[in-house]
Amino acid sequence: MTNPRSGRSYPSDCIIFIDPEVRATTRDRVIARVPRTNEVTFKVLLEDAGRQYLRPINPQYPIIDIIEETHICGKVMGSFIPE
Repeated sequence: MTNPRSGRSYPSDCIIFIDPEVRATTRDRVIARVPRTNEVTFKVLLEDAGRQYLRPINPQYPIIDIIEETHICGKVMGSFIPE
């Protein structure tokens, strides 16, 4: 997931490492399973006024509201970009 503006980017060949045992907190990058489509997505976890959201790294994509059925699969712990 790339950010066309400044900020952290993850090119398409980037490998990310997640830890499903580490609890994610606001502003952590996470992998989540979205119940509507049952797809996994790579987003930033946010909380505002008691509600949680998944914000895309690329701002051209929509923010996703976290509902009860949303599953945070793990917190991103690092990444590797192959040569």
